[in-house]
Amino acid sequence: MKSVLRLIALAVPAAFALCAGAQSAPSSPYPEIRACPGAFPTDLNNTANCQYHLKQRTLDFVSGSVTDQPILSAVVFGLGAQIIDSPGEWKRTWYGYGMRVGSRYTQAVGKGAATYLVGWMLQDDPRFLAYRDDPRVLERRQAAFKALETKGSSGGTSTASSVNALQHDGWQRFGHAWFDVITVRHSQKYGKGVRIPAFSRFAGELGGAYAGYPWYPGAENTPKNVGLRASGAFGTAVLSSFYTEYKPEITNLLGALLRRGSQPKPTAGVKP
Repeated sequence: MKSVLRLIALAVPAAFALCAGAQSAPSSPYPEIRACPGAFPTDLNNTANCQYHLKQRTLDFVSGSVTDQPILSAVVFGLGAQIIDSPGEWKRTWYGYGMRVGSRYTQAVGKGAATYLVGWMLQDDPRFLAYRDDPRVLERRQAAFKALETKGSSGGTSTASSVNALQHDGWQRFGHAWFDVITVRHSQKYGKGVRIPAFSRFAGELGGAYAGYPWYPGAENTPKNVGLRASGAFGTAVLSSFYTEYKPEITNLLGALLRRGSQPKPTAGVKP
């Protein structure tokens, strides 16, 4: 009997503890916002580890600077250089085309290797991120949502306006696209690392420009021409950042153009 009473005495507090733990906090009508920077596409509800691990960094280097992507890019842009006869020292022959392709592939490998090494030493996250998915913007939105909950309908007008302002920003998005080019984030789990100058990106552009040094004729290896090659490579980073920022608008525009162009034409003699 004493054993039974002891079990009851132990079970009752345990039962109350379980009941208390089972009672969940009232759910918020505004879900928690989290982003995984650089994801494609970015999942706002992604709670996975978004840290830029060594494995992901290595995969990006191999796919973007060693395998099919850089090879295809070298073949296409080498053909363009062949058409415009640049540089003029390489004639429009198969040998000249091979030199143009080989130089561009070597530059891609050099750029990727420099970016990889510097980024690994600094533990940065160079992946581009749209303004709407920036952790700082998401935190401000979350704070505005919580303020709406706290103030209720009486004081929610100004807060709602601030939420709308965070969702409809023109110049902020434009500035963020440039800011994302010249800075990178320190790699952290939820992508909230501090911003630092994009040393890995700058090193990659210079490394790629100088990687073509053994290929190009002497006249093409002046500091001015090397700087021009680095600037051209940096331009691709700018385009990538702006594409990431304005991808929804670009997709919608292309979709509208394709739908408009694919409309069936009425058959002659038949009323639509």
